[in-house]
This record gives sequence, C-alpha cells and structure tokens, in this order.
Amino acid sequence: MNSAISSLHVPAGGQRWGKDGGVVAPAGGSPQTLARQPAAAAPLRGEAASGWRYSVQLNDQLTSAQRAQGFVDDMLQQLEGFKDNLSRQLIQRQIDKDGLRAQRGQLQQAWQKRERASGGSLDAQLRFHLAADARQRFGVRGLDLESLTREPAETLVLQTGDRGSAPSAVLVGDGAGEEEILRRLNRALAPSGVRCELDRYGQLGFSVAERDWAALQGNLAIRGDGIRFPSGVPQPARPEAEPPALDAERWQVEDHAQVRQALQGVVRTIAQLQQSRQAIASAIEDARRAIEKLSRQDETSWAGDFVTEFNARLNQRASYQQLQEILPALLGVSRYQVIALLSLR
Repeated sequence: MNSAISSLHVPAGGQRWGKDGGVVAPAGGSPQTLARQPAAAAPLRGEAASGWRYSVQLNDQLTSAQRAQGFVDDMLQQLEGFKDNLSRQLIQRQIDKDGLRAQRGQLQQAWQKRERASGGSLDAQLRFHLAADARQRFGVRGLDLESLTREPAETLVLQTGDRGSAPSAVLVGDGAGEEEILRRLNRALAPSGVRCELDRYGQLGFSVAERDWAALQGNLAIRGDGIRFPSGVPQPARPEAEPPALDAERWQVEDHAQVRQALQGVVRTIAQLQQSRQAIASAIEDARRAIEKLSRQDETSWAGDFVTEFNARLNQRASYQQLQEILPALLGVSRYQVIALLSLR
C-alpha cells in the first residue's frame, strides 16, 4: 500500500467540501509554499511512533491529490515557458513558427497524459475529484428539458452498449416536471454508469466515468415513438463532450495576430490551473488534519474503524488494483501470528 500518508506534518485550518467530494475552498496559504512530500517520514513532533494509524481512504485521497498536484505543476511550468516565448516573439516582431508549433505539440502531448498522470483525480475541465473518479460531461442533441417535459408523451429506449446492461425505457412528456424527468433518466441510466444532471445554467447534461467515455461515444443509441426520436431501429445519439480546459492545437501561431490571441488563451489556461492547484492544496491540508486526528485516536476506536474500512474495501467489486493493494499486507501473516497478537491484549 502507498506509504505517502505517513509523511505529512499537520498544520491547523479548516476547509469546506462539495457534495461530490471536491474541494470548494482554496487553502489559506499560497499553493507554491506546499512542497511535494517524501514517501517516508518520522512521526509528528511530540508524538510517539505508536501514535501512527493507517487509513486506506486517507491514503487514497492523499495519493490522488499528490498525483494531481504533480501533473498541474508540470503543466504550469510548460505553459509559463510557452507564454514567455509567445511574449518575446511579439515584442521582437519575429515569429518562429516551427519553434512555436513544436512547443505547442509538446503541450498537447503532456495534456493527453492527464487522466493517467493524475490517477483519474483531475477531469478535462481541471476539476479535482477527491475520490479519483473524474467524469466526462456531455450533452445529447434532442435530450433537453424543454423537449422532454412538454406534451405529448413518448417512450424513449436508451442503449449504451454496456455489456450486461439491457436497453432502458423512459417515459417523457406526459406533463412530467423537470425533477421527475431527471429521476426517470437517472433510474434508467444508472446500470450503465451514466448520470443525468443540470449544469450551472440549468441545462440538461450527462456524465460518465472517463474510462468509459470512449466506449459510450460509439454505442449510445435512442429509439422513440416517432415524436422526438424515430421509431424502429435505435439511432446513434452522437454525444457531444464538454470542451476541455486545454486544447493547444487551437492556438494558431502563423502570424502576429494569431500569436497574440494564443497568448490570451495561454494566460486564461494558466489561471485555471492555478485555481485547480489551490483546490488540490486544500485537499492536502485537509488530509493532514485528518491524519493528525487519526494519530491521536485511541487503540480500540482506531482498530474498530480500520476493520470496518478494510472490510468495506475488501468486499467491493474485485479488481486487480484492489488485490495489488491488499495482498502485500497479508503475505506472510499466519493464523498463529494473529492468535499470538490477540493474546497480548
């Protein structure tokens, strides 16, 4: 299991969290003052070594935050270099097209590693997800609240192509309100991992785990009764992804006007990355406080919490990653060793 959790010293402070587990308030200090932590460390000053406790959830959250922070730092460094190069060439009024194109390509390649580099904790809009469950948001043409709530009634059959997931039928129209339509859609799409939600403008949208996005793109299909969607064979829905926060290929560098426009886009992206880094720093601070609280917990309470958490993790749907985390902790542990330890109490 990852040992990074034992490396943090805990300052005081408080943070707020969103209902989806994301940080909604930045850390009080400057993000640049938070250095990356080493993998191993000693106990907190004034604490006995026996005061340390291990939490699977805290370790996962801290690891996610550190990976996301590393990716954001790397992107910030590259973007700052690109920004300086663009500014310098504008001042000199000499455009090195080939050099700028090469630098732009390196940025795009680095961005394409986002999901893997951040461990699934940073989505395409640079939103940090504490549980490392970043999702891809998308819209579907024809599926909007105005259309789905007005008369007449129609039964839509939705297919996601997910193996083991049967087509789902949803009754729309028929005088149903917005909340009821959302409930029906979420009930129908839940088995395939798709969620239905409203964006900040009140528009209907959908989301799916990033790892499932590519498969969904080519498999989402809808059949209706000939009112909103054709009847008969389900028609491909062609979901439209929410644009990513960074798309370096859009920054054209062929002349001074394009370089100036690209510079503005780079500055905006740097600001977004800095906001994300504040959210990540806030998550690290919160993990530190949780670790300190855990380190002061008495033996009996800690043991009970750990067993509950460990069993919950062990009983989740099996995956290679879970086995990889759990098995090293169990190797070499015999029944007699457990009995011997219990007899010490």
